[in-house]
Amino acid sequence: MMMIWKIAPALAAGNTVVLKPGDTTPASSILLAELCQEFLPPGVLNVVCGDRDTGRALVEHPTPQMVSITGSVRAGMEVAGAAARDVKRVHLELGGKAPVIVFNDADVEKAAAAIAEAGYVNAGQDCTAATRVLAGPGIHADLVAALTAQARSIRTGMPEDPDVLYGALNNADQLARVSGMVDRLPDHATLQTGAAR
Repeated sequence: MMMIWKIAPALAAGNTVVLKPGDTTPASSILLAELCQEFLPPGVLNVVCGDRDTGRALVEHPTPQMVSITGSVRAGMEVAGAAARDVKRVHLELGGKAPVIVFNDADVEKAAAAIAEAGYVNAGQDCTAATRVLAGPGIHADLVAALTAQARSIRTGMPEDPDVLYGALNNADQLARVSGMVDRLPDHATLQTGAAR
């Protein structure tokens, strides 16, 4: 979706696009480019795969007039700095941490179902994923129980299984990041479920 949110408006406005997907997730971008070859003239949608050095070279090249990135705050700072040298337009979508607020009068079961869906889609590797929940004191315990039940009921596994909500994390660095959150659990927190590979 994030790829389309960036590509579609640019193409609709008559621009050409060079897309550099994340180096651990290039397959969907390549597939889209292959499909678009049937409908778009050559050179209108281009996909360049590579790592951060490839991205840096694309941003620093004088041709692009606008640069858009979805990524970390660190990467956004680098892109903004490199783009500033040529006074390029910049769109930064960085380090999303989507909070969810649940008030005391909320339907706890509906809230828990929506939070689980918003938090676990794409294995939580999404800037719009529900990453923290702030709950009213009157429903806190019930919401924790409902979220725990949601987490326990979610089916994981291989992505080709239609009943699987999410598959594995997409790289070892992401696994270390998520494992680190569990390893650094603060004293005031209690683990309700999971914490095993």
